Amino acid sequence: MPAAQPPIAEQVPATAYLTALARARATAEPDGALRDPYAERFARRCPESLVRVTRHTAGTSVVIARTLVIDRLLSGLLPAEPWDVCVNLGAGFDARTHRLDWPGSCRVVEIDRAPVLDLKDRLLPAATARVPVERLRCDLRDPTALAGLLRPRTAGRRTLLVAEGLLTYLTAGQVRALAASVGEAAGAGSAWICDVLSPASARTLTAAARAAGTALTLHGLSGLDAFESVGWRCERLELLPTARPPARAGGTARQLPDGVLQLRRTTAV
Repeated sequence: MPAAQPPIAEQVPATAYLTALARARATAEPDGALRDPYAERFARRCPESLVRVTRHTAGTSVVIARTLVIDRLLSGLLPAEPWDVCVNLGAGFDARTHRLDWPGSCRVVEIDRAPVLDLKDRLLPAATARVPVERLRCDLRDPTALAGLLRPRTAGRRTLLVAEGLLTYLTAGQVRALAASVGEAAGAGSAWICDVLSPASARTLTAAARAAGTALTLHGLSGLDAFESVGWRCERLELLPTARPPARAGGTARQLPDGVLQLRRTTAV
């Protein structure tokens, strides 16, 4: 007989819980800037062993900072252009569909692994969102499968993409493949909000997480080539608290600091 599958809550990656716990704790602070009343639903389901680890895991302030920056960028872009669809890559337990204002013309597509979205369907039903939501199960390391899901939903439509806390778990080659796949599916004029780390910060956070007992490996990007080489250009960069001044060579600064990028798809490659 095949081995029994563990409960859904135990199949959810630690990173989804890390983010939910950080948002729930920030929301509980009386003077905090973040208000995500839905995060506690997921934080309560977090395995106790992981709860103990996250009390000492580095990066909580970065999670909150990037959440707030992406909130601000989304709130600026959504009313500024006639978006038809917003695709949330690696949506996890993100609750922006429930806590932000959305234009009536837009709908949201959330994509993540099946255990994550199965639990999310139970604790935060799509039917209760402020915007029409479709949730799709996919391994985001498979760009071919992802493109196949996106094309019928984005072709000929103004598309805005979001990827929070995703790219730091992909190598530079995987980021390039993902950027090419979503860019081809979304087309020229689409926009993408995503966060990145420098290689130095990725090494520091990986070491801190492992010292705290969490086996996470984070990856940094040394520059914009993973995006620019497949038709994306950066139109805005918001720094995160861990950002360091980029090293300059020959009078130019090309190395990425820790931050949130707002990208625009300009060409078909």
